[in-house]
Amino acid sequence: MSDVKNPSFTVSIIPIIAIGIFLGLSIFVYDAEPHMALFLGGTVAVIVALALGNSWKSIEDGITDAIKTAIPALIIMLIIGMIIGIWIASGVVPGLIYYSFDFMIPSLFLPAVLVFCSVVAIVTGSSWTTAGTAGVACIAIGQGMGVPVEAIAGAVVSGSFFGDKLSPLSDSTNLKPSIVGVELYEHIKHMLYTTLPAFLVGLVFFFVLGMWMTSGQNSNGDIYELQSLLGETFVFSPWLILPPAAVITMILFRMPAIPSLIVGVILGSIMYVSVQGANMNDMLQTLYGGYSIDTGSETMDNILSQGGMSDMYSIIALAMIALGFGGVMNKCGMLHSIVTGMMRFVRSTGNLVSTTLTSGIFINIFSANQYLAVIIPGQMFKESFEKKNLHQKNLSRAMEGSGTLTAPLIPWNSSGMFMLSVLSVSPVAFAPYAIVCWLTPIIVAAYGYLNITMDTDKENKKEEVS
Repeated sequence: MSDVKNPSFTVSIIPIIAIGIFLGLSIFVYDAEPHMALFLGGTVAVIVALALGNSWKSIEDGITDAIKTAIPALIIMLIIGMIIGIWIASGVVPGLIYYSFDFMIPSLFLPAVLVFCSVVAIVTGSSWTTAGTAGVACIAIGQGMGVPVEAIAGAVVSGSFFGDKLSPLSDSTNLKPSIVGVELYEHIKHMLYTTLPAFLVGLVFFFVLGMWMTSGQNSNGDIYELQSLLGETFVFSPWLILPPAAVITMILFRMPAIPSLIVGVILGSIMYVSVQGANMNDMLQTLYGGYSIDTGSETMDNILSQGGMSDMYSIIALAMIALGFGGVMNKCGMLHSIVTGMMRFVRSTGNLVSTTLTSGIFINIFSANQYLAVIIPGQMFKESFEKKNLHQKNLSRAMEGSGTLTAPLIPWNSSGMFMLSVLSVSPVAFAPYAIVCWLTPIIVAAYGYLNITMDTDKENKKEEVS
């Protein structure tokens, strides 16, 4: 491939401009889904790559390689779709909602969701599993209390990603320090300086927001009505605790996510047949098409009618298109060229941290892959942090703050699409409330400019002095 031209920054930015225009027209003018906009942007990227001298085989490899990296995540999407449907149908989620109504205070609901989802994510090590199980239940409980669904989703996403980042069981939390050679627990401890303040601000924010949103409301009548409907519709048994308990236990023992979730599907199916008295046809239909019910209450029907493998198809299609676009940009050097062009802003420590954060967010937006959003900046800026005698844990913290925490706020990113699918709330709607996700990178940048907890590499300094 010696005849392939090295793309300049100006040429590399052409597909980015094109996809920005297409997405703007699609979302804000025609009120359409972003699928075709991303497809057209990908087409422009392919044309530019061919014009630079890349072969179709090379471009095709870029597309397939990007999608291959996301196959486990796509499989998890399908399984969680089945879990949502079968856990609702079997009574697992309705049981959690039913008994939560007994002691949940509407004004304290949002901060309770933040704490609850944080704990579940730390225990399971998975923001997706937390949002797809505990998050779905929180959405249902909050709707029953009259809390706006956008605020609930913001609390769920904030808690899920905060807990995921601090969990040693999280695959993404293990990935970042391994890229730059930092010990796992040193990386987690260093993140606490930025994520914990964001969490505490979020706790106060949701407390005030909850008090304001529920001020003057009396939702007891609605709660009792919904609780009565649940009691009439489902049979509640102590056995229903078995599916979530089994999944959490398997993940705690470091079992892989996919087999752990499959066990949740199997146990949920058994509960549906044995506890609720469903037949095999009902079970199979629910696993594929989701659960649907007509209780006479529009609120309850909206809460319970969801899930199923087919519910994830549109999200997976969007993920594959977005990943294909990112794959072309990465394989043909355009993504690398753009990130390299951003290096011109690296002068001070604050600029270095901010550029690292901006690169991660940029790649998250235009590659729709949070793994690329941490791998590329990690490789690009490692040497820059070394030259400034900064410990690599500063870099891994910045990678986490931008690459991981901003992913669910982007509608076409795999994390954003997943949250839309399981919570039924658009990232555009819940983003203002997902305070932990957008406040953390701001704090990381501020620490860079103010030189707060920006630890130096003492070993490197000793070698220089020697």
